[in-house]
Amino acid sequence: MTAASGPEAEQATGFRSDIEGLRAVAVLLILLYHAGVPGLSGGYVGVDVFFVISGFLITSLLVRELDETGRLDLPQFYARRARRILPASLLVLAATLVGGVVFLSPVGLWRVAPDIAAAAAYVPNILFAFQTIDYFHPANVSPVIHYWSLGVEEQFYVVWPVFLWLAHRFAGGARSRLTWVVVAAIAGSFLLSAFLTSRYPTAAFYLLPTRAWELGAGALVALAGQRARGLAPAIANVVGALGLGAIGISAVAFGTSTPFPGTAALLPVLGSVLVLVGGMGALAGAQGSASPTWAGVALGLPPMRYVGRISYSLYLWHWPVLILGGIALGAMPKPLPAVVAVTASVALAAVTYRWVEDPLRRGQLIGRRPLRNLTVALVASALVAGAALGGSRLATARFRQPAAVVTPPAGDDPFGGLIPTVGPISSDGPTPTVWPIRTFGPTVDGPLPADLIPPILNLHRGTVKYNPSADGCSLLTGQTVNGPCTYGNVASPTKVVLFGDSHLAQWWPALERIMANRDWKVVFLIKTSCTYADVTAMSDSGPKTECDTWRAGALARIRAEQPALVVVSSNQRPPPVVAGVALAGAEATAAMQAGATRTITTLQSIGARVAVLADTPQVPFDPADCLSANADHVIRCAIPRSQAIDLGWLVAERAAAEGLSATFVDVDAWICPTDPCPMVIGRYAVFADTNHVTRPFVQGLTNRLDAALPR
Repeated sequence: MTAASGPEAEQATGFRSDIEGLRAVAVLLILLYHAGVPGLSGGYVGVDVFFVISGFLITSLLVRELDETGRLDLPQFYARRARRILPASLLVLAATLVGGVVFLSPVGLWRVAPDIAAAAAYVPNILFAFQTIDYFHPANVSPVIHYWSLGVEEQFYVVWPVFLWLAHRFAGGARSRLTWVVVAAIAGSFLLSAFLTSRYPTAAFYLLPTRAWELGAGALVALAGQRARGLAPAIANVVGALGLGAIGISAVAFGTSTPFPGTAALLPVLGSVLVLVGGMGALAGAQGSASPTWAGVALGLPPMRYVGRISYSLYLWHWPVLILGGIALGAMPKPLPAVVAVTASVALAAVTYRWVEDPLRRGQLIGRRPLRNLTVALVASALVAGAALGGSRLATARFRQPAAVVTPPAGDDPFGGLIPTVGPISSDGPTPTVWPIRTFGPTVDGPLPADLIPPILNLHRGTVKYNPSADGCSLLTGQTVNGPCTYGNVASPTKVVLFGDSHLAQWWPALERIMANRDWKVVFLIKTSCTYADVTAMSDSGPKTECDTWRAGALARIRAEQPALVVVSSNQRPPPVVAGVALAGAEATAAMQAGATRTITTLQSIGARVAVLADTPQVPFDPADCLSANADHVIRCAIPRSQAIDLGWLVAERAAAEGLSATFVDVDAWICPTDPCPMVIGRYAVFADTNHVTRPFVQGLTNRLDAALPR
C-alpha cells in the first residue's frame, strides 16, 4: 500500500511521525495475519487503515494545489504517482514471475500469470472480483492477490483528482461546499458497500466503488480536520487512544466470517480517522510544532517509523514470499517457514526501499518529466504483463488438447470395470453390491492421458444445462436465505430438495440428468461451507453461527415445500463446537453423528425420505498442480485412502443414516476405488480441486447415482 509519502506529502501536511507509525501498524497487522499469528483473525483491516492514510495525504496535496493555483497539474500528479508506486510494484511482480517458474507447477504458473498481468495493468481487483478467491485455499492461492488493494488505490488516484477539481469548481473554491460534496460521495459509496456486502460480497470486497468511502474518510480529514488543530491535550490524547483501540479491537474481533467491508469496516476506518484527528489536534498553529499525544509518542518510536517508511515495499514482498517460501520450505516444521518468510520479507523491503523505491521516487535514473515517467511506466508494465502471459503459455504447451470431449453422453457409463457398482446402503432399499477395494488392484502408474477429460487446464470448468451456482443459489459468506432456486418440471408431483453445501452441489451435473429422467421438481438449498448436520461448526474466525441461521431457515422452507425426497451431503471436516469448545477426535465424530441424526429425524418428521451422500475424499494439494508437475508418473499424485477419507466419519454417517432407515450412498467407493486413491480413472480426471470432483466425472456416474437413490 502506498499511503502517499515523501517530500510532497510532508510539504502539504507537515511531517507527522505518527502517520509514519500508523503505516507500520497497518502493515504489521497484515503481515502477522497472513503469517498465521494467533489472535489476529481480523488483521486484514490493516488495508483499511492504509486506505484512510492514502486518502488523507493525497487529498492534502491536491487541495493545497487547488487553493494555491485554482487548478491541478494532472500529468505531474500522475507522474509522481507512477514514480512512487510502479518501480517497487513491477520489481516484485517480475521477481514473483521468476519465483513462479522455479517453484510452481506448469499449471500453477499458468493460473498465476493472468493475476500478474492484471496487477501490471493496474486492474487486479477487477479480475479478483469476478473469481472465487480465497487467500488461504490451496486450490486458489495467488502470490499476487494482495495487489487487489493496490489496484483500488491506483484507480482512486486516476479518478479522484478529476472529481476533486470538478467539485472545487462546482463549490466556487469554497472549502465548506467542497467538503459537503465529498461527504455526499462518501455516503453514496458507503451505502453501496453496505448493500453489496450482503448480496455480492466478493465484488464488494474488491472493487473501488465500495471501497472509495474509506479513502474518502481520509480525504474528509484533510478537508475539515484543520478545525481540530489546538485541541486540548487531554482530548487529543483520548481521541488518538480511542482510534488505536478501535483498530486493535477490529483486528482481534473480526474474522473470515465477518461480512466485510460493509458496516463492519466502519470500526477500523473510524479508528484511523481518530488517530489522524488526534495527531492533528496536537499540532499548534500553522507551523505544525508538535506536542505529541500518547498515541503519537508510541507511533513515533524509531522502530515504528522505520517499519512505516518501508511499509509499501514490505506489503508488496510479504505475500509472494510467504506463498513461494512456503512451497520451497514446506519440509520444515511449522512455524519455521513463516518465520523465515517474514524475516526475508523485511530484508527485501529494506533493500527495495533503499535502492529502488526511494531513489526512483525522487527522480533518479528516470528524471521528473511527466511524459517520460508515464511512458517508461507503460512500457515496463506491458513488458511484465507480456512476460507473464507468454511464459505461462510456453510452460503449458504440452497440456493444450486440440479437441476433447468434456461431457460424457447421457446414458453412458464410462467406468465399467474401473469403479464398483455400489447400491444404496439402507434398511429399506435394494441389497447393495459391495466390491472389496482389492478387487480393482493397485492404482496404476503411467503418463497423463493425452485426451484427459476434462483437459488439465479446464479442471475447474464445465458446462451443464442449468447452473444453480451461477444463478446465485449457492449462498456465500454473509448470506443466509436461499432464493426460489427451483429447477426441472415445476408442475411435477415429485418434489425433491437438495440440502447441504458445495459437496452436494458438485453432484448437480448428475442430479440434473436424473431430474430430467424422473420428471422431478428440484429445490436447491445450498450454502457453501455449511453442514446439513444440526451442529455448530468452527471456522478460523470462530463458530459459524450464520450456518445455524441458514439451516433453520432451510428446514422451515423444506417443511413448507413438503418434498417426497431430500438429498443431503456436506463437508464434515470443520470441527463441531459444543459449549464454546471445538471438539476433536472421537468426541467430534460423535457430536457430528448426533447432529446428522437430528437433521435426518427432522426431515423424516416432515414426511420426506432422506438420502445421504457420503462426504467427498480430500487431497492435500491441488490436483492440476500435481498432475502437471508429474505428467509422466500420475501415481505420484495418488493419496492413501486413510488420508483422503475420514474413515471414522464414514462409519458414523452410515450409522446415522442406517439407524433411521435412510438411504446412505457410499460415493467414496466411486471416487476412491483403489488404495491409494487415484487422481485419474480411465480418461477422467477425478478431482477438480482439493475437495470437489470434476463435472464430467460426476456426469459419468449418473447411472450409478440414479440406481442408488430411492424411487
